[in-house]
Amino acid sequence: MIRISTLRHSVRILLLVWTSWVAFVYPVLADNDLADNPKPNVQLSTDSATPRQVEDTTQKAIVRDYTAAWVALTNALANNQPGALDASFTGVARDELAARIADQRKSGLRTEIRDRGHRLEAIVYTPEGSAMQLHDTAQVDLQIMDGGKAIHSEHVTLHYVVLMTVAEDRWKVRLMQERGF
Repeated sequence: MIRISTLRHSVRILLLVWTSWVAFVYPVLADNDLADNPKPNVQLSTDSATPRQVEDTTQKAIVRDYTAAWVALTNALANNQPGALDASFTGVARDELAARIADQRKSGLRTEIRDRGHRLEAIVYTPEGSAMQLHDTAQVDLQIMDGGKAIHSEHVTLHYVVLMTVAEDRWKVRLMQERGF
């Protein structure tokens, strides 16, 4: 007959092995999700920026933070969670996107985005280095979902005027307005 202390010891070992396995496998599963919808490819051109040149470190920060903003936007729209916007969006951009998510939620819809890449062009970089106006040409596949069913799908080229400002320890999207040609 198995003693209670031996049984408890065996359960502890099983739990330890199981949690180690989960800690090992979960990142692999997360990476598989990323393979299905990887981070967007963001390319930045600063040749047209005025009135000053954009420093290398600022270029890297803009690309990093704009990429993070699109990951947050994609997650927020797919899951109808406006809180996902908080780390990357502020001001008018955050308010407008949160309103869009609220409208989606009311109608029972969600938007899935497969991001195919962005060509960013810096237009204005303020003299004090706290704001940058960018033009974004984005290639995305959009799907409007009603429950688990796609009711609309299309590949689109989107054009945005974007204002990013320094906030806390990163650049945040303050304005993101679609522009036409």
